[in-house]
Amino acid sequence: MISIVQNFICTKESRLKLLEIEVPKMSEIFKDYEFFINYNTTEFLEEVYDIYNNSIEKLNFYNNLEMNWGSIVLSMVNEITTPYIMTICEDYEYYIDYKDFKEIIDEMVKSDVSYMPIGRLWKYTEEKYCNIYDEGEKLWYYTADKSPGSSFSVNGIYKRELFYEKLVDLISYNSRRFPLNVPHHFEDIFHEPNGVRLLGKDVLCAIPKEIIIQHMDPGFGNIAEKEFIYNN
Repeated sequence: MISIVQNFICTKESRLKLLEIEVPKMSEIFKDYEFFINYNTTEFLEEVYDIYNNSIEKLNFYNNLEMNWGSIVLSMVNEITTPYIMTICEDYEYYIDYKDFKEIIDEMVKSDVSYMPIGRLWKYTEEKYCNIYDEGEKLWYYTADKSPGSSFSVNGIYKRELFYEKLVDLISYNSRRFPLNVPHHFEDIFHEPNGVRLLGKDVLCAIPKEIIIQHMDPGFGNIAEKEFIYNN
């Protein structure tokens, strides 16, 4: 149903320790899914490979050093046949288990959701956005033209064809604020007026009701807020 895609580097010991903690969690939460991982540097290559190889059963691991995030991810997506793709950065903590994630995915697929960001949920579940959402069991729904986020996220779940189209478009864009080798280039290019809202009112999107992952910057503590306003 879903394939997991990551393209990243890890050049700090603190980030390596985070991977040691979180990758085993990923292996349990996403144990039904195949992983496509590109490690975009040779620094800590053996250590990072061992972390993934020792935890992930369905692993495709690459060491493509091309300095172009979109091109590398597109090359992996070309190998994927699942209807959905989850792209996610490496520096996240996980606050969900296998059962809860499966319930989220089952509802997302049943509702035919095309795009679901999973990062920055501390922001997109703020009370000011409530009037644009429709309520489901595990998800809040909205049409793309009412997206609370101004750009497509590199931490999200996409229908494969949508993500593929965006990656094909991406490699024709030169860098703006961010270099081609970082995922921020993707979010910068597909920012309004070239963002989610461009898909229009006929494309259904969603966000989880609960915070399922949270960005971490080891040594500096949590960047995202931990409080969640919904108590239902």
